[in-house]
Amino acid sequence: MTLAQRVAQAEVSTLLVGPSGAGKEVLARVLHESSNRCNNPFVALNCAAMPENLIEDMLFGHEKGAFTGAAREHIGVFEQANGGSLFLDEIGDMPYHLQTKLLRVLQEKRLTRLGGHAHVDLDVRLIAATNRDLKEAIQHREFREDLYYRISAFRLRIPPLHERPGDILPLVEHLLKSHSSNGKRYLLSKEAEAKLVGYIWPGNVRELGNVIQRALVLCQGTRITSEHLLFDELYGPVIPSISDRIDNEEAEGFLKMGNSGVRTEVEEPRVPSSVMIGEKKINSLGAAVKTSEQQTIRAALRACGSRIEAAKQLGISPRTLRYKIARYKDRGIMLAAND
Repeated sequence: MTLAQRVAQAEVSTLLVGPSGAGKEVLARVLHESSNRCNNPFVALNCAAMPENLIEDMLFGHEKGAFTGAAREHIGVFEQANGGSLFLDEIGDMPYHLQTKLLRVLQEKRLTRLGGHAHVDLDVRLIAATNRDLKEAIQHREFREDLYYRISAFRLRIPPLHERPGDILPLVEHLLKSHSSNGKRYLLSKEAEAKLVGYIWPGNVRELGNVIQRALVLCQGTRITSEHLLFDELYGPVIPSISDRIDNEEAEGFLKMGNSGVRTEVEEPRVPSSVMIGEKKINSLGAAVKTSEQQTIRAALRACGSRIEAAKQLGISPRTLRYKIARYKDRGIMLAAND
């Protein structure tokens, strides 16, 4: 977040690049709220969601009588955001012919409504976002190169949420503040924090927002516990094993700027060089956790006699247990007797 706050104060056009649902609009709001424009409007427009024949009107507005059916004037998003910030999501999907007009408005800092003659002066901080490779789009003549450099004075790459577990709790805090009413302040239990950080988030920040909204519906007070966190198991197991997190994840900062390598750092956990389990020497914490998990699952399967009962005793879903058994089987480690 430190880098985001520095960018917020820079008052330059900013391009956010990342996959769908990675939290580009959330970050855009953070940039606005951390800037000197925070008390002025924040206006968002999804360029991919608008029909081509309407997007120009949505951007720049029109005068009364500008076209058939224009019974009254319409103020576009640029004027609505005057003095504040304008967020243009999925700008890579903007029609090519409109990119020329957008470039001119950004250069001149003024616009003329459709059907009008008077100029409207603008003081708008532009934040754009895309999940496309705009440099590739430029090569295919689908995006203007001069517009690209105009909107990307500062370029921020937003990785998928599972690549930046250190950002999960700050994002949750931001979401809780945005959903709070009447000054109510929500708190997370330690178990809830661990559950949020341990999840793989295939739906990125959009899924995180849904989980938090469900938790606020279920939470009758102001303390959110792990029982209030309901995940969608559509993508597989809810909670990956701790050992998988240790082996496969490198904690990254919230942002990476282009290819410059600038990023906020998250301190990695200290891993002991070796530990002892019984008389067996384990060379890493990840291996120790794996061994403990294997022993626990085997013991539960032997004691319960069925995977459903074993899953209940382990406090995980049957699907998660099946996933873990299959993962270990792929590595040549048999946990279930009938495997």
